[in-house]
Amino acid sequence: MGSARSKLPARAGVLTLVTAVAAVLTAVPAAAESTTEIAASSWAYIDSAVPKASFVDQAGDAPVGAHTYAGGTNHVSKSYVTFDLSALRGNRLQSAYVSTGETAVTDCANARSTELWLTAPAKKPTWNTQPAELLKVNGPYLDSSCPSDRLTWTATAAIQNALDAGRTTATFVLRLPDNQLNDPKFGREYDPKAKLFLNYDKPPAKPTGLTVTYQPCTAKPLVVSRQVVLGADATDPDDDYPGTEFAFWPADHPDQRTTLGGTGRTWVEITSRVSEGVTYAWQVRGKDDSGLFGPWSATCKFTTDFTAPAAAPVITSPDYNAEAPPGSGGTGVPGTFVFDAKGDTDVVGFKWDGGYAAADRRGGKATVRYAPDWEGPVSISATAVDAAGNQGPTASYRFWVADNKPGVTCTPFDAYVGTERTCTFTPYGSTPVTAYVYHLTNQDDRTVPAGPDGTATVTVTPTDPELYTIQVSARARLSTGYLTAATDGQLLSEAGEPEVETLTANPVQGLPVQFRVHATLPGSVSATYHLESGDPVTVPLDADGTATVTVTPATSSWNSLYVYTSLASGIRSGWGQGSVMVASNKPKVTSAEYPESQTSGAVGTPGTFVFSSPVPGAVSYTYQFSGGPQSTVAAGPDGTASVVFTPTQSYTNSIWVTTKFADGTVSEQGGYYFYVAYSSPRLTCDATGWSVAPGQHIQCTLSPVQANLASYGYQVDSGPQVTLAPGADGTATFGFDVPADRQSGSYVQLRAWSTNTAGTKSDETGTSFYVYVNTSTSARGTALAV
Repeated sequence: MGSARSKLPARAGVLTLVTAVAAVLTAVPAAAESTTEIAASSWAYIDSAVPKASFVDQAGDAPVGAHTYAGGTNHVSKSYVTFDLSALRGNRLQSAYVSTGETAVTDCANARSTELWLTAPAKKPTWNTQPAELLKVNGPYLDSSCPSDRLTWTATAAIQNALDAGRTTATFVLRLPDNQLNDPKFGREYDPKAKLFLNYDKPPAKPTGLTVTYQPCTAKPLVVSRQVVLGADATDPDDDYPGTEFAFWPADHPDQRTTLGGTGRTWVEITSRVSEGVTYAWQVRGKDDSGLFGPWSATCKFTTDFTAPAAAPVITSPDYNAEAPPGSGGTGVPGTFVFDAKGDTDVVGFKWDGGYAAADRRGGKATVRYAPDWEGPVSISATAVDAAGNQGPTASYRFWVADNKPGVTCTPFDAYVGTERTCTFTPYGSTPVTAYVYHLTNQDDRTVPAGPDGTATVTVTPTDPELYTIQVSARARLSTGYLTAATDGQLLSEAGEPEVETLTANPVQGLPVQFRVHATLPGSVSATYHLESGDPVTVPLDADGTATVTVTPATSSWNSLYVYTSLASGIRSGWGQGSVMVASNKPKVTSAEYPESQTSGAVGTPGTFVFSSPVPGAVSYTYQFSGGPQSTVAAGPDGTASVVFTPTQSYTNSIWVTTKFADGTVSEQGGYYFYVAYSSPRLTCDATGWSVAPGQHIQCTLSPVQANLASYGYQVDSGPQVTLAPGADGTATFGFDVPADRQSGSYVQLRAWSTNTAGTKSDETGTSFYVYVNTSTSARGTALAV
């Protein structure tokens, strides 16, 4: 059909679909939901201008409202879209949305008010035979764009209405309200390829894998005791972890049906809900988070039995009689044992030391084979078990097993590791033996056939130097094919650790040290050694079983050489060890002016310090005085070096030195402490008594101590520092007045020093004067001079 109006492009700008709707159409469905998108299966429109005509699946767009065509004819239209609902068959609807887009709008200035209605089914609607409009759908949701490429209506109630009516399709009509239907300025056209979005819940599948107390259901009712747990495998197309609902009832009273269970569980315990001796039937069905149930499973039955057998079984054996030594049979010799329920029809089997044995009939017997593992008194136990798994009292059968273990003798008993030993295995008494299975400690089993007399001789070689005691374990293989218990013999294996002798006297770090290795293990051909954690080195041994090895200790203090020797076969001895005290390669420091750990010199008095190395090859020394900067001095041809240092502080001074050798290595650090004598000038003042008065004049004299004296200096309290030139005799005299305004109880501080010709300042000396104001007598001054 044609139209005289133009189609408007969608306005660039805002798309304001309600957020909730947009989320529904684009989001992943929630747990326990499936989602699908269904395109309209057909569409049609009707036209008032041709009231008897039906326009089904035409090309073009779907007209809604009034349109004026050429010649002035007014056409009023409604459009219908139909959707297939087969996806919802057997499922629960959660939500539904219908969506389509506008393709043309006559005048966007007029507000959109297109309605969507669920209608009665309509295959070929006409204007005269319009299907009934049953239910108006909410929407469309607000969208400021015009034309809009997506308009959405919430159709959940409408789809549910169609389902409740038994329909397999749903038809919707797009129309304008009655007050706009005939007005061309409200006319619109829509995309007939409308979409139906469905969210729905699929029911859980029919459960399988039914179990009663973890046992699969059988055609015959299971018999259970103590604990009754019903279980099943439940699946749900929408949910990885569906729940279940169980129903159970006495098999002959289905009217007593009880249900229980819940979301997230696929089992239920009903021990406290069942009675003794009753046969129950039960079923289970899946249940999802939304409460939707699936179909019931098949029916399973069980019978309760809480009573255990009353009597213990009787145990007998034709092979192992309850007798005293020497007994019968032997280790590894199987015997027949019979468990008898003595007609107690509640008993279906026996639990015994070897597992479970079924009775030949209810209340009957079970026969088992058992081979004892050791000789002497042995007991075997059995308990009667009923069909429900209830266990009755336990019976024990005590018998004596004859000793049939083989004899084991080996020579030599004590020898070095790697030495072959001869071991002989002999049968016990007249026991027929075909072979022996034997092994040494930490070695695999080997088999040797027995000779005509039942004995066997083998050669064994201990190879592990860490094992002093070696166990030789042997079992006899009887003519029946069974193995006896093991007999354990013993050997002693000497590790043969080598002796290590130090050849170098007074070794020094960084210099070669020689050791001599003496093999103790006979036949040793090589020695493998390493110093402390160094890499191992292997050297051949001389004909006399010795080797001289040279190593260079990288550290001082104790160093250990670890050595083992090896045979040509590769078998090795235990570890030998030699230890030696290694002197440090740190440099030695000497000084004539400032001997180590002594008090001498003075601040400003230079001293010469000589560096020497106990290891030849020194090329330089790096040193640092009392935390100052590091410096390096080259070594002379004799490997020594000297530096001059003038102390700038009294008392503790230090020097730290390392040696660099021609090969680029650096020695350990050496330390040297010396003490510089105090060098402050002597100070005397004429103030006498114990105090001074304000305004009192004090006269003081400074006498030299520092060598090469150039000047003196002094300071009273925080006043200016004053410099004095020494006289011909090296002394200097100065005076000062106690401030007139000084308060009684205060102090006057005096400090003084000297400086030599090199500009080095001496230590300071000083004293203090106590100020006392006596109001009744004239003030008299006192000073304590240092």
